[in-house]
Amino acid sequence: MLISIRAALQPIVAGLEKFPPLSLVQGKEYLLPELSLKLVEQAYQRVDMVSRRGEFAVRGGILDIFPTTAEHAVRLEFFGDELEEIREFSVSDQRSSTTKLEQLTLYPARELIITPAVASRAREMMHEFPNLSAMLEKISLGMPVEGMESLAPALADQMVSIFDYLPRKLTVVLLSPEKAAARAASLVETNDEFLHAAWDAAVDGASAPIDLTGGGFIDFAAFTEKMSKFQLLTLSPFGEDSEDVVNLGLLEVPNFKGVDATALEWVATQIDQGHLVVISAQGHGTAERLREVFIHGKVQADLVDEFPANPKPKTVYVIQAPIKKGFVSEASKLTFLTNTEYYSKSSYASPQVRKLAVKRGAAVDPLTLKSGDFVVHEIHGIGRFKELVQRTSGIGARQHQREYLLIEYASPKRGYPEDTLFVPTDQLDMLTRYVGGEAPVISKLGGSDWARAKGNARKAVRKIAIDLVKLYSARMNSKGYAFASDTPWQHELEEAFPFQETPDQLTTIDEVKKDMEKPIPMDRLLAGDVGYGKTEVAVRAAFKAIQDGKQVAMLVPTTLLVRQHTDTFIERFAGFPVNVKSLSRFQTAKEVKETIAGLATGEVDLVIGTHRLLSESVKFRSLGLIIIDEEQRFGVEHKEKLKAMKTNVDILAMSATPIPRTLEMAITGIREMSTLATPPEDRHPILTFIGGYSEKQVAAAIRRELIREGQIFFVHNRVATIEKTANDLAKLVPEARIAVAHGQMPEAALEQVVVDFWEKKFDVLVSTTIIETGIDIPNANTLIIDRAEHFGLSQLHQIRGRVGRSRERAYAYFFYDPSKPLSETSHDRLATIAQNNELGAGIQVALKDLEIRGAGNMLGGEQSGHIAGVGFDLYLRMIGEAVSEFKGIKLDSPAELKLEIPIDAHIPDTYLDSERLRLEAYHKLSAASGETSSRATLDSILAELEDRYGKAPQQVKNLIEVTELRQIANRVGLKDVNLLTSVARLQPVVLTESQQVQLSRQYQGLKYLQSANSLQLPIPSSADGVVSGQELIAFAREVFEVVANLQREEM
Repeated sequence: MLISIRAALQPIVAGLEKFPPLSLVQGKEYLLPELSLKLVEQAYQRVDMVSRRGEFAVRGGILDIFPTTAEHAVRLEFFGDELEEIREFSVSDQRSSTTKLEQLTLYPARELIITPAVASRAREMMHEFPNLSAMLEKISLGMPVEGMESLAPALADQMVSIFDYLPRKLTVVLLSPEKAAARAASLVETNDEFLHAAWDAAVDGASAPIDLTGGGFIDFAAFTEKMSKFQLLTLSPFGEDSEDVVNLGLLEVPNFKGVDATALEWVATQIDQGHLVVISAQGHGTAERLREVFIHGKVQADLVDEFPANPKPKTVYVIQAPIKKGFVSEASKLTFLTNTEYYSKSSYASPQVRKLAVKRGAAVDPLTLKSGDFVVHEIHGIGRFKELVQRTSGIGARQHQREYLLIEYASPKRGYPEDTLFVPTDQLDMLTRYVGGEAPVISKLGGSDWARAKGNARKAVRKIAIDLVKLYSARMNSKGYAFASDTPWQHELEEAFPFQETPDQLTTIDEVKKDMEKPIPMDRLLAGDVGYGKTEVAVRAAFKAIQDGKQVAMLVPTTLLVRQHTDTFIERFAGFPVNVKSLSRFQTAKEVKETIAGLATGEVDLVIGTHRLLSESVKFRSLGLIIIDEEQRFGVEHKEKLKAMKTNVDILAMSATPIPRTLEMAITGIREMSTLATPPEDRHPILTFIGGYSEKQVAAAIRRELIREGQIFFVHNRVATIEKTANDLAKLVPEARIAVAHGQMPEAALEQVVVDFWEKKFDVLVSTTIIETGIDIPNANTLIIDRAEHFGLSQLHQIRGRVGRSRERAYAYFFYDPSKPLSETSHDRLATIAQNNELGAGIQVALKDLEIRGAGNMLGGEQSGHIAGVGFDLYLRMIGEAVSEFKGIKLDSPAELKLEIPIDAHIPDTYLDSERLRLEAYHKLSAASGETSSRATLDSILAELEDRYGKAPQQVKNLIEVTELRQIANRVGLKDVNLLTSVARLQPVVLTESQQVQLSRQYQGLKYLQSANSLQLPIPSSADGVVSGQELIAFAREVFEVVANLQREEM
C-alpha cells in the first residue's frame, strides 16, 4: 500500500468496515428497488443520466452505475428480478460497449456514509450554521453532497487513523523523514490558518465555523508515536554514522535533453565500466525509437519484455515500463535510465487504459429546456416554453395519446389571456432555444411582426452569404497539394504518444488526415477546450506534411507560446530527422537570419512563431501547412496577410472558445469543423470559489498549494499597483518565492520571468491577463483572481484554463471587491463561471457570453438587431440556407408538416420518466424526420433507446413508424395529412387526369379536388370499423409510396 504523508496524517471516519462492498453476479436475482436503496446507503447519487463516478440511474429494467473504483461505467440489464447482463458503457455517448462482465463489486462511493445518526446531526446543525444550511439540508435528507467530507469530524461518531486498521506485523517504509516532518508541520499550520480565516469572517457577521478539531491533521510527533508500533524502515538522502544505517550508494542520471550524441557517449562509458544498462520507455513506439537510436550509434540494443536474467555483454536493454526516474548503482554495476532523462521532459502517464470498443456517436447533449425559457419556433416566432404535456384524442379503437410542448405566445389583444401553442414532439426540429441578449419581444400567433423580423434578417444574411460563398468557391477552385498516405514513421510517432487518445482526438486526427490527402486545400477549425489535446493533433498533422517534403508554419499569438510549442514539438519529434526552429522577438538577429535562410532553402521543416512569421522577409521553399493556434487572438490585418499566404496551402486553425464569427463559418459548411469534447483521462473539474477578497483566505490558499509542491497564478490586472500587490503577498506568505509579469515589462525580462516560473524557480506568479492564453504549466494548480468582477466571461474561462492541466485537483478563487456592490452583469458572469466548472465548458461559455453581451458586439453592430429579432440559432441557420442556395444545394424546407394519425406514438413516462431525456429522444427523432433521412437512422435511434432504457414499449415502436411516415411525406412534399376519420386527406397532391383515373381504379371512392390540390380516399375497413394501429400505418405508407411513384413518372 502506497500512502502520502498528507493521507497518513488525515483522520478517516471510523466504522467504514461496517459497510461491506455490494457484490452483483450475472444470473442471480435482485429486487431493483431494494438495490437502489442499498446504493443510496453506499452514498451513490441517483441521477437521470450517469456522467461521473459515484452516480447511478434506474430506468425500467436497466440500472446504470459508475463505480468509484472502475475505469468505465457499467450497465446492468434485468429480466424481471434476474440480472441478465452486465456490460460496460461510455458516458460520452451513453452507448454500451462489447465488454461484458460476469460480476461487479461496488464499494461505498464516499468516506462519509449518511446513516440516520449523521442525517440527524446535520438537521440539528442547520440552524446553528445558516451559511451551510443548503449542504446540511441535503445531508439531512440522505443526499450526498460534493465536499461533505469536510464536515465529517462534526457529523461522524468518531475519526480514526488509517494506522489503527493495519496489522502489527506490518513493515512501514518512510521516505525522506526530514521532508515528511516539514510537510506535516505545514499541513497542521495551514489547517489552523483556514480555521482562523473562518473565525475572522465570523467576527464580521458570518456564522461561527463548525468545530472540526477532530478532523485536523495529526502532528508529526503523534504520527511518529503511531509508527513505533510497526517495524519501521526509513529512506533518507542524509547519511548517519550508525550500525543501523545501510548506504545504498545510488547516484542520479544526467539529463540529456534528447541530444543523442551526449547520451550515446555516456552510455558507452557506463558499458565500458562493466555496467548493465537498462532504459525504460513509456510506449512501444518510444521503445522502438530508442532502440533504433542506439543501434544507429553503433551500440547493441535489444527490446525486451522483462528484466534480463542472463544479460549479454556490451548490450543496452530497452524495456516498456511506466518508471519515472533513473539511477546508477556502482555497487551493483547497474545503470537504469528512463525516457524522462533521455528526452528531458516527463511524459509519465498512467498505464494505457483499455479503450471502450464502442462506435462513437454524437455526445449526449439534450435540448435542455426549463419552464420559462424563451424558444424560437420557425413558423410562429418567439414564445415561452411552459411544459411537456400528454393529450388524448379520438374514441374507441382510434383513441390515441401524444406528447406536446406547450409554448406560450403574446396575448392577441390587450386584456386577453396569452395564446398557447401545442407543438407535437415530432416537430421539435422547428424549435430552438433563444440566444440573443436581453429578454426578447414575444411574438403574437398569426401576427405580421415575426414574418417582418425574419424578412429583415434574411436580407441582412444574403450579403454575408455572398462573401462566404466567394471565399468557399476560391478554395474549392484552387489546386492544393494532396499529401500521401501515412508512412511507417508516422505510425511510430503516433505510437510514442505517452497518453491515451480520446475518441474525439482519434476522429479529429482521421478527419485532418483525410482533408490533407485531398487535392483541395484544407480549411479546418479545431474547437477544443483548454488542455483537450489540440496540440497532439497539430503534431501529427505537421509530421505528416514534413514526411511529404513540405514545410509547416505554426502561428501563435504570444512569444511565450512560441517557446512552449517549440519544446513540445522538439520533444515529440526527438529521434526523427526533423528540423524545428522558432521565430519571435526573443531570437537573436543571427538566429533569425539563420532561420529565415533555412526556410528559403528548405533546411527548416517546421517554424513556430508569432506574427513575425507574416513579415515580407520570410519566404518558404515549399510551404504545405499553416497551423494557427488560438485563432481568435489574431487581428484583422494579420488575417489579411495570412489570406495572401494561404490560397493553396492547407490550414488547421485551433481555438478554445471559438468566437461566433468562426462558429458561424464552420456551422454553415464554409470550413470544416472538428470538436474535441471528451476530457482526457484522469482530469478533474476545477473547484471554483467565488467571494469577497480576504487576505487570510488568500494566504491559506497559497499555503495549501505550496504544501503539495505546486505553483500559484495570482492575477491582478492593474500594472500601476501590481508591484505593491506582490509585496503585500510576500508579507502575507513570506516563505513563497514571488515573481511579477506584465505586458509593459521589456520583452526579454517578461520571457525570463515566465521561463523561470516554468522551471519552478518561483512559487507564485503575480501577473496581468498576459497568462490568459496558452501558458502550459502543469504544476500550477491554484488560481487566484483579484477583482474578478472586472473581467469578461470568456476571459475568466480562458484564465481558469491555465490550471487543472494535470491529474492534480485544481482550485480557482475569483475574488471581488467586498466594499462595493456587484453590478447585475458582473453577478451573471461570476454565476455562469461558477456553474460551468465542468470540463469542456468552453463552447457553453462562448454561447452564454453571447447572451450576456448581446451577439451584435461580436458580429458587427448592424447585425445585432437581426440576431435579437430571430435568435442566434435561427440566424445561423438562415446564413446556412442562404449559402446553400448560392451553392445550388437543396435543403429540407422548414415548412410545417401536419400529420394526424390516430395511433399511440409517444415515449411513455413509465418507460422514461426524465423529461430532459424524453426531450433528447424526441429531438433525435425529429431531426431524423427530414426528407434526406433514412429508415436506417431510425433503427439506430431505436437500438440506442433499447440499449439505454430497456425493451421499447409498443408506443415507442409506433413513434418510430410514424417518424418514417414523416420522412416519406417530406420526400413527397406533403404538408397536411389527416387520417383521423374514415377518409384519408392528403395535401398538396398534384395529379394529371390520367393519374386520377389510374388511382381511382386502385382505390374505390377516391376524390380529387383540383382547386385545393387535395386527395381524399377511404380508409379500408376491418371487423371493428376502419383499420387502426399497424394496419393503418401500412395503408398510409402504401398511399405515400403510390403518390411518390406518380410524381417520379411525371418527372
